[in-house]
Amino acid sequence: MSGGREIEDLLAALGEEPGDELSMLLVELRWLIVKHPIAARAVFRSLVAEGRRFAATDEGARWRRRLEASPLVRRGCAVWEVATLNMLDEDGSRALPTQLIDAFCRAVARSDLEAALAAHAERGNDEADA
Repeated sequence: MSGGREIEDLLAALGEEPGDELSMLLVELRWLIVKHPIAARAVFRSLVAEGRRFAATDEGARWRRRLEASPLVRRGCAVWEVATLNMLDEDGSRALPTQLIDAFCRAVARSDLEAALAAHAERGNDEADA
C-alpha cells in the first residue's frame, strides 16, 4: 500500500459508519491504534518478539512451516493490513507511526475540516445519548 493511499484509507476509516460486525471490529481496532499508538506498537512488538522466540524452537519451526503455507494466514495478513493500515511496526525509534502524523497533516489541510469535525462530534454525542 502506498503512503498516500494509506492516509486516504485512514481518513475514510475514521469517518466511516460500520455496517456489520467485522467492519465495527476493524474500525475499533483502528481507533485504538490512533488513540494509543505507543501502547499499540509496544504490544505489537512484544507479540512479534514472542512469536520469533517460539519460531526458534523445534515446535515453533514446525508451526512456522505449516502457517507459511496456509491460505487462512494469508487472508489474515490482508485483514491485518486493512485493520491497522500498516501503522504498527517494530521500529522503536519513532514515538508515533509516521502514517498517523501524515494523516494528521492531511486532516488539518482539509478545506472542510470544521464541518468534518463537527459531524464526527455530533455522531459521538448521538452515541453517548443512546
